[in-house]
Amino acid sequence: MKAKVSLVLLYLFIFPSINSMGVAFLTPTNTTFTYPLLSSPTDGVSNYNITESVKYEVVINFSMTHNEPSSQYYGFKVARLNDRQPNSGITQYCPPYQETKLLYNSITGGDDIEFEHLDKFNNTYDLFNTTLSGYGDTLTLDQKYNITLNEISFTDIQTGDIGSYNPGDEIHSLYNITQIFYECNNPTLVARSNSIVNPLDNPVEKAQDIFNWVVNNIDYQAQTIEIGALEAYNQRSGDCSDFSDLMITLLRIQSIPARKVTGFLITNNPSHNPKVGNKYIFDLNYDGATKSASSTNEILGHAWIEYYVPDIGWIACDPTWGQGYFNRIDLFRFNLNIGAWFFLPEADPPFDYISEFPIHPAPICSDHGEYDWQYSIEVTVLETDLSSPTSFPIFAVIFIVVGLAVILLAIILLLRRGSKKDIVAYEY
Repeated sequence: MKAKVSLVLLYLFIFPSINSMGVAFLTPTNTTFTYPLLSSPTDGVSNYNITESVKYEVVINFSMTHNEPSSQYYGFKVARLNDRQPNSGITQYCPPYQETKLLYNSITGGDDIEFEHLDKFNNTYDLFNTTLSGYGDTLTLDQKYNITLNEISFTDIQTGDIGSYNPGDEIHSLYNITQIFYECNNPTLVARSNSIVNPLDNPVEKAQDIFNWVVNNIDYQAQTIEIGALEAYNQRSGDCSDFSDLMITLLRIQSIPARKVTGFLITNNPSHNPKVGNKYIFDLNYDGATKSASSTNEILGHAWIEYYVPDIGWIACDPTWGQGYFNRIDLFRFNLNIGAWFFLPEADPPFDYISEFPIHPAPICSDHGEYDWQYSIEVTVLETDLSSPTSFPIFAVIFIVVGLAVILLAIILLLRRGSKKDIVAYEY
């Protein structure tokens, strides 16, 4: 997905013409909790552990400047960083991957603002529009969040822990269907999915087999556009979007609801260790004169998946990052959207739906040469609760030192005995 962040702009270029809260400041601190935190069986979520947590401050700034004397209408739909946890009012069957508190949200220069618009996937957006009528007219969007990301793993799920699917429910109607890039009815993909799994296995066991197959058989190769499950399968390569599409499709063929999650990372290094005070700054800047985007610190857009198991919940996996990311997700990724094929209001068919929603605000208008914009994300580590490196027990250190000393002493004694024998033999 990273390679396609700026290309969303180019996709939006072809759209036809379309018709405050207080700021809270927190002092960074270290906190200590008792881990692992175990899930409760309430809210349809269970069998997960929280092993590490990091609390971040996330500041998002967007500024657009109109560069023509003539007026132009702009429409916007901007994704928020959702609160994703069992007791959230807008998520269901979801462990606490992302605990979000919006501290500040300001839009200046916009009209007809609708805050907290929910789509059918329960993603949250701000909808607004504006008509900028003079050279230098501006629109800005500024947000600040406190977000705790939890490293979550699902372990020791037994068949008896798993409930029964209801094929007619909303989860299946949203996340167990065939659609563009998710070709669940394709005979080749159906045959492959059936060959990977044991039909007698439970959904988690099937998911593990599918995950392993994707990880072991698909090579990472950045794409300029999303190619989807079938093409990734045929060419045995793709990027994070296509890894996700393929795993989701192979799961859906087994009647396991699955969905894509998109957002951004603070690092591509799985072994990174965030420290209080660390800052991660990313930007994307659009130049209307050249109709191109550039960045100083590229936004690390990424996609991964979640699959649904009754009484267990939505289980996250990252087939692109591979081993170590089955039924586990880390605390480096911020989620903006779940699902696929998102509606864009005021855009005309067939461009009123896009498969992946952009990270940055993308104006819908008739002429994309009439404006410039700057977008930035600044992430600061406020608190950490990370697993300490495993301490080597002191008794083990003493045991090793004593053992080495005994061995060394024995070698010295043997050498001395050997030397005496040589001398005695020589004297005879």
